[in-house]
Amino acid sequence: MQQIADWLEKLGLGQYAQRFAENGIDVSVLPELTDEDLDRLGVLLGHRRKMLRAIAEINRAELVAERARRHDAERRHLTILICDLVGSTALTARLDPEDMSAVIDAYHAACARITLSYDGFLADFRGDGILAYFGYPRAHEDDAERTVRAGLDIIAAVARLETRAREPLSVRIGIATGIVVVGDLGGEGKLREHAVVGDAPNLASRLQTLVEPNTVVIAESTRRLLGDLFCLRDLGQHELKGIGEPVRAWAVEGPSAPNSRFEAVRPTGLSDLIGREAEMDFLLDRQRLAWKGEGQIILISGEPGIGKSRLAAALADRLARQAHTRFRYQCSAYHANSALRPVIDALERAAGFKAEDAPGRRLDKLEALLASSTTQVHAVAPLFAALLSIPFGDRYPQPVFSPAQQRRRTLAALLDQLEIHARRQPVLLLIEDAQWADDTSLELLDLIVERARQLPILALVTSRPEFEPPWAGLANVGTLALDRLNRENVERIVTHVANGRALPTEVLKQIVAKTDGNPLFVEELTKAVLEADILVELPDGYRLDAPLPPLAIPETLQDSLMARLDRLHSVKQIAQVGATIGRDFSYSLIRAVIPRDETVLKHALTELEQAELVYRHGEPPEAVYSFKHALVRDAAYESLLKRRRQQLHGQIARTLEEKFSDVVMSEPEILAYHFTEAGFIDLATNYWLKAGNRALSCSANGEAVKHLRRGIELTRQSAQSPERVRKELDFYLALGPAVAATEGDAAHETSRVFSRARELLGDAGTLKEQMTILWGTYLAHSMRAEHTAALEVTQQFSALALKHDHPGVSALANRFMGQTLHYMGAFVEARVHLERTLALCATNPEAIATYRRFGVDDQVNTLSMLASVLLLLGCPEQSAAAAERAEKRARAIGRTFTTALAFTNMAVLGTMGGDPQRALAQADEAISLGVDNEFAALVRRARFFRGSLLAQAGDLQLGIELMRSALAAADSNSEWNRRTLYLCHIASAHASLGQPEVGLALLDEAVQQTEATSERFFEAELYRLRGEIRLSLGEKGAAEAELQRALTIARQQQARWWELRAATSLARHWHDEGRYVEAISLLEPIYIWFVEGGDTPDLKDAKLLLDQLNTMSRRQMGDDRRYRV
Repeated sequence: MQQIADWLEKLGLGQYAQRFAENGIDVSVLPELTDEDLDRLGVLLGHRRKMLRAIAEINRAELVAERARRHDAERRHLTILICDLVGSTALTARLDPEDMSAVIDAYHAACARITLSYDGFLADFRGDGILAYFGYPRAHEDDAERTVRAGLDIIAAVARLETRAREPLSVRIGIATGIVVVGDLGGEGKLREHAVVGDAPNLASRLQTLVEPNTVVIAESTRRLLGDLFCLRDLGQHELKGIGEPVRAWAVEGPSAPNSRFEAVRPTGLSDLIGREAEMDFLLDRQRLAWKGEGQIILISGEPGIGKSRLAAALADRLARQAHTRFRYQCSAYHANSALRPVIDALERAAGFKAEDAPGRRLDKLEALLASSTTQVHAVAPLFAALLSIPFGDRYPQPVFSPAQQRRRTLAALLDQLEIHARRQPVLLLIEDAQWADDTSLELLDLIVERARQLPILALVTSRPEFEPPWAGLANVGTLALDRLNRENVERIVTHVANGRALPTEVLKQIVAKTDGNPLFVEELTKAVLEADILVELPDGYRLDAPLPPLAIPETLQDSLMARLDRLHSVKQIAQVGATIGRDFSYSLIRAVIPRDETVLKHALTELEQAELVYRHGEPPEAVYSFKHALVRDAAYESLLKRRRQQLHGQIARTLEEKFSDVVMSEPEILAYHFTEAGFIDLATNYWLKAGNRALSCSANGEAVKHLRRGIELTRQSAQSPERVRKELDFYLALGPAVAATEGDAAHETSRVFSRARELLGDAGTLKEQMTILWGTYLAHSMRAEHTAALEVTQQFSALALKHDHPGVSALANRFMGQTLHYMGAFVEARVHLERTLALCATNPEAIATYRRFGVDDQVNTLSMLASVLLLLGCPEQSAAAAERAEKRARAIGRTFTTALAFTNMAVLGTMGGDPQRALAQADEAISLGVDNEFAALVRRARFFRGSLLAQAGDLQLGIELMRSALAAADSNSEWNRRTLYLCHIASAHASLGQPEVGLALLDEAVQQTEATSERFFEAELYRLRGEIRLSLGEKGAAEAELQRALTIARQQQARWWELRAATSLARHWHDEGRYVEAISLLEPIYIWFVEGGDTPDLKDAKLLLDQLNTMSRRQMGDDRRYRV
């Protein structure tokens, strides 16, 4: 109010300042004050005349400049209006300068009054032109609409001006929207206090030259924000001076007449209603009650974009085929002080009024409308005609009521009309945006709530949370407070907006995180992503070919989000500092960063909290604040100039270093981020490396990759030097294991990273550095099924361990050798090395725990691999015990990658004869961990084993689909390890599905893979299954040869489990051939060999077959004796 006080003081009328303040009068309403208003304030007649004269003659630019205190420059999303008076040069030549000055003053006054009425900002008068901003210093969710409405009103107002020009004045108006810098641009006083820099002003200026006088022309950037709120004429593409690309322009022909604001701003049609099933059921229950004559009022409340109007529209669609009458009253922020404006708009739509209709024609239409519902047209028509400002002359007697009586009779007539319709058939009444309803409309709503009790009326009242009606607790009133959608429903909306195509996981995660379950935010951000050219479209989805940049705020949400901040101008700076810290910020940190009185700071944070921009957890000084919406945080942050952001980031980073040692130790990535944004490259890279190594030590490999890659990007910005080479090497040595975990050991990117590390290291290097590169080299060979080469690397590992006498490296060497020998079918030797690994871990726990900060836990991975070896060696109970120990330790140490890898390795046990239910649970958990932590290779493997287990359980089609999908993904990443197993399981499923030829072809490929790679751990099973399939085809001789080959391989490998299976298959065949004695001689020795696992399906199956063989053998021998007798 200080601006008003200063203005009154200049007039010598400062004694009225207190009265103006008490009545809430500020500069925004000053141009609208009338003599009657000032009289009510108690202003003397002479003083009133003086004030009115000053208001009429005051320089509007100065008035508006008074309105906004000095603002630091900000980045803002503004809609710019430039208005030019047509023919001013000719007028100047024709009129006396004093007369021309009066014309310009009248023109300026009209423009100022209208701009201020829409809460715009008059930045500059340029003689015959004006420059106005909408969205500064206070944003509104509908600034583009406000700008266009202001432009149309300016055209109408200027045309009505009576000036000494003695001819109607006309203007041209150009409007454009975009990001600008606005505010104090350099401290040059008033000339620069509210200056603006950006493309939008220039574009708006060029656009207004395209059209005829009295036309508003808008840019495409503005049109996208308007929906169907206005009737537009496409002017096509235009080359404009100073604009690089052709510009599409649109002429505004006037406001449209939509049934609802929601439909107008969402012109592309309604998306599916997602995540509101319970709310819809509630509405339908209340609708059934209402249709029975028990009138219901439902208040649907929630924040902007949460889906209030969408839910109401969905209910209306559901009821479309039921007989009922629908009324809609749309409240508007522009008419919050216009009595019954929602009713007026509804009546004009219902009567079919057109802009060109004369009063008599409008009256005819009104009478026709009333005649359809009442016989009392002559009683009601004058009331409604007066409400609609239609002169009726002598057609009806002039009313003799007082204004109060007129209002009561009008309200009664509206209620009667509603009841008449309800008596005929049920009524659905939609009252939208009740928070903007004028007082008289609210009074009508109160009366409707009371009248509807015994009528078949369902009234849906949508509002924002601040609307608190007095009837909210009545018996026939229900309340729906819409909350945010959960992650599943957010993902459903994203998929729907993307036309059923899947978005990359990383993109989906950002959308979920930034939109906080607000359906409008989800839709608009998804659309913005799809339009941003960062995704490559595929037949069934999208691919991300480059690192995902931070998702920008959609232009359709810019104004709405900034409006929330601008409502709290006095504490917006605190919000901006908090936003620079992050989505969450502690009281202790913001207190240390902002040199402000503690009481003032607490008060400012309380204001943010009360405005529901932030949530508080705990009490100061331990309190932590969180922005309610990530996009609100982004809006606050992005409104800062880049140089101010840098200053704040540097200040925050230094404060953390100096005063928050716990953060430095536990969350170095936070300091890395702030030093990066501040431009301190050396400090930033140091902290990114610390963050990457810390994430690796916790098996947080996905986070490690992001931290380390960010550090590498920054390192490359430094000048070439030995120090840079050393730092880059440190990053690559850490990145290699992290990428191996997330993308796969055999992935091209993994090989690239380790190759770069080897190139930077040269022939030198510490034990840790040499070990890391050998580690990556081994895993690449192993995952590509290059087992001979992998075995050679394990020998280099052993030599390295021996040279440095290091038990940790020795344990790793033995583990790698054990698993490689396992893949090559040397199970006995594999067991020796794996058990040696466990012994080293048990006797050297400290060395094992500290020698390596990446990869997996040696004991867990060794136990999971040993479980497979023990099973194949014929020790199923020892295998189960090893698996149990692996799972127990994995859960105890809590490293996600270790757990996911161990569960993937153990899931294979279920496919080879272990517990299938447990294996399926482990596969599912591995998938979940892998998806959440971006362990792509593990997800592929675990999905394969899930498919195999499902196929073995009888779900053949789904099992095959999962297995083939996983195999294709593995092949595309050069992951050929275990491929023989994969092909065998897929072949088995196809054979079970009645496709033996497909199965044999797959097995032939697997045999070739065995010969090419020396991967022989599944070789016996390949031949056994080939024999089984050939038996099903009647190829008995060939089948028996295959089974004999399986037996030979199993015996050579001492793989008792494979030997049992091969013997069982061959014995069953001989059983069918009547060769019982041969079958018993084959199967009995291997069955008797087993001293554990008698309750496993394979041993039970063998035992049952032996019993059958013995029975048939004895019967055969009896028959033989009888024959000899």
